Amino acid sequence: MFVLFVCFKVYKKAECMMTKDMVEQASRILERCRGLPLAIATIGGLLANRPKTSREWMDLRQHLGSELESDRDIKRVITSSYDGLPYHLKCCFLYLSIFPENHEIRLTRLLRRWIAEGYITKPYDMSVEELGRRYYNELISRSMIQPSEEARASMAVERCRVHSVALQIIMSKSIEENQLFIMDKHCNEGPQTKVRHLVVTRWKRNEKMASINFSQVRSLTIFGRCPMSLISSELRLLRVLDLEDTLELENDDLKHIGELHHLRYLGLRKTNISRLPSSLQNLGFLETLDVQDTKVTQLPVGIIKLEKLRHLVGGVNFAKDFAAKTRKMKEEAKCNGGPFQTFVDLVTGCFGYDHVCSGCACEFSVTAPEGNQGIEKLRNLQVLGVVHIAQGSRVARDLGKLTSLRRLGVEVQMVGEEGKDLCSSIANLVHLERLEVRSKSLEFLKETKSLPPKHLLSLRLSGRLGKLPGWMDSLHDLAKVKLIQTQLKQVDIDVLGKLRNLTLLALWEESFVEKTACFGEGTFPMLKVLYIEGLENITTIQIEEGALPELEKLEVNNCTNLDDTDKGLSLVLAALKKLNELVLKSCGNKPCLEKELLKQMSGLKRPKFITGKSIVSRS
Repeated sequence: MFVLFVCFKVYKKAECMMTKDMVEQASRILERCRGLPLAIATIGGLLANRPKTSREWMDLRQHLGSELESDRDIKRVITSSYDGLPYHLKCCFLYLSIFPENHEIRLTRLLRRWIAEGYITKPYDMSVEELGRRYYNELISRSMIQPSEEARASMAVERCRVHSVALQIIMSKSIEENQLFIMDKHCNEGPQTKVRHLVVTRWKRNEKMASINFSQVRSLTIFGRCPMSLISSELRLLRVLDLEDTLELENDDLKHIGELHHLRYLGLRKTNISRLPSSLQNLGFLETLDVQDTKVTQLPVGIIKLEKLRHLVGGVNFAKDFAAKTRKMKEEAKCNGGPFQTFVDLVTGCFGYDHVCSGCACEFSVTAPEGNQGIEKLRNLQVLGVVHIAQGSRVARDLGKLTSLRRLGVEVQMVGEEGKDLCSSIANLVHLERLEVRSKSLEFLKETKSLPPKHLLSLRLSGRLGKLPGWMDSLHDLAKVKLIQTQLKQVDIDVLGKLRNLTLLALWEESFVEKTACFGEGTFPMLKVLYIEGLENITTIQIEEGALPELEKLEVNNCTNLDDTDKGLSLVLAALKKLNELVLKSCGNKPCLEKELLKQMSGLKRPKFITGKSIVSRS
């Protein structure tokens, strides 16, 4: 970090002595280095030895890829930096060679894979997830991995990528050490010796794969299409099977899953899978099952046998398009003549509960296992969601027995006693950090006397609420709030504004019903990111001077009734000294509003103003 600071100070000093064109080229060169101090230092040496003209610097930028690849100095310093890493970080960093260049790596995906591979040993004073995040943050602080652009405007780095030059080096090391083998459409032969990590990319599904010895493969990762019959019993030592985003994956491709007895991580996110095989119950070491954004709505009955399971994730991802995506899925289910179901319908017997029909279009019932033990058997669960709770089920009450939970997502079908039971269970989850509740009506959250865990960090709510619960102002550690269809009013904005550690607020579709949203002076002292999207009624957004002093990103999207005047988005840009990005998209034609915002930006170095798909010029 010291090197980066020095380089930045030198750059700012030199900026005063450079022409406008040279400043532009220098900025683009710095972007190519992606914040890697070693890359910045080396490229600075290249710039120092070239004539000080914008043309020379532009030539360097255009050929920067080849310069970086051929220059021995940068490879030497990066290799030296890698060699200086502690052993535990070296293993974790080398593991990133599995992911392609420019691929954004989700933090949870990476941590869970590290854990499954045994790279993170169980500490005494924290969870393996906490220790893994510490490793991750240390690699970030050493600039060995780079935070994504989105992450730089938020309170946590949830996605990262590896610098292209560093990736070349660690890929080379992994291949040399026979740790990694990458199969693509140009590969005609398998590895000469046994490999630990196998990556398949750009493969045509019907093409035959080369003969490979799968006996020592510990992880299989596929980018693109899944070759037919690749997942077989030959992968007998496999710990990680990561098929996230795999194209043309079919249910039948998983028929041998139950024979992979050492499997610890099964990632099927964003695939076309609709059913999991009953043999899944044979995976006694499984720690992560990720079927989010798939068509999977139910789990095999034997899921309760997987007592080492730590992360069980499914359903539709809670994002700004959540409401639209859910509507689409319901329409598709109706067109296909079937009911719309959500993950996971626990009451159908997956966890030992007798099915209770409450008017929903269910066609089956599963007998409870011997002893009628249910969800409480999965006592190691850290992450669970999204759980579907039907009327009359026992699930809401028994969730309180999962005292190790740190993340919980629930969807409540009909609210009666289940709402009260759910609130009582949530109050018992003392380690809970992230909570997500979805329901047509969330009124039961206001009626409960049970308080959620006081150290809650993230809260996501979807459904009619009308007014925030009275306990909201007691959540002093709350950092993220995302709301959909909650129908809140100005008084609720004022309540949220008093949360001293809130860094991200998302007001999405129908979350706010009044015409004017005001962020008053002194409110939201730590807020860094504010999303306002899909609020059809809103005409005016007011940010008073002295509000949101730490704001880095403001995005207003799909608010079509926003006034085309200086009152539409009323703020003093000069007072928002940390604002780096202002986005105004899909709000209709707003020339007067855009003109006013550009006028305020005159003479300011920030923020960049994005409207539609373009960055608007300030000149």
